[in-house]
Amino acid sequence: MNARQRINADGVFWGLLLIGGGSLLLLQRFRFADFSWNLGSWWPLFIVLIGMSKLAHRRSIWSGLWLIAVGAWLQAVTLHWYGLTYNSSWPLLLVILGAGMIGRTIIESFRRRDAVEGENHHE
Repeated sequence: MNARQRINADGVFWGLLLIGGGSLLLLQRFRFADFSWNLGSWWPLFIVLIGMSKLAHRRSIWSGLWLIAVGAWLQAVTLHWYGLTYNSSWPLLLVILGAGMIGRTIIESFRRRDAVEGENHHE
């Protein structure tokens, strides 16, 4: 199979997710099922899923990690893990985001240094 014939797995994944989610919402709308308790408690997992999807594409690793971190924080706050609330835990989100920025800066500086050293060895 050549490059033009490959199936966009990401598009298929998100299409199936939308069909599944829409079907569940239709079942609830027509009163065949009640999913309101799940949607209200677990909606941040959709943000985590988007982040995991971005991780699959090597070009957007950092945006995927950001979305996973924010989604995990929102999930912890929504379920009140360890008594966390939006008011009490927003400093935790700042710490997580700041640590991510430092980590990204350090890793990218190592990558740039390695790339320069690799170019110097090839000359």
